[in-house]
Amino acid sequence: MKYEFYIHTNKTYGWQYYRVNFEDKKFDIISQILSLDDWSETKIQEIIDGLEHSKTLPKGEEYTWANEDVIFYANENGILLVDQMAQRAGELDPDNITLRLTHDELITFFQDFKKFVEENSLDS
Repeated sequence: MKYEFYIHTNKTYGWQYYRVNFEDKKFDIISQILSLDDWSETKIQEIIDGLEHSKTLPKGEEYTWANEDVIFYANENGILLVDQMAQRAGELDPDNITLRLTHDELITFFQDFKKFVEENSLDS
């Protein structure tokens, strides 16, 4: 999974947001995780910790995280991301609205994102 983080600036208001581009479009659902405006190292670490803990959770006791656009479920079997925006638009085909990942894939993504946020704080 190859990706590049960047900061997007709203041209009208000058607001800045963290964003990510994926080399392989099948991972684009992950970019919807970043639709929140208020990312911090602490918030990212909480997700990393939840994902680490989920490695031993049985089915039915998943660690879940969501925003308006995407939800993911993590347990001992791995991670399932669901595109809630696509569902609201009427797309119901699981092949089009879900993505399965390993714990290591999503944890590495969040570790890289945390590093990017640390190096590129929007609070300044």
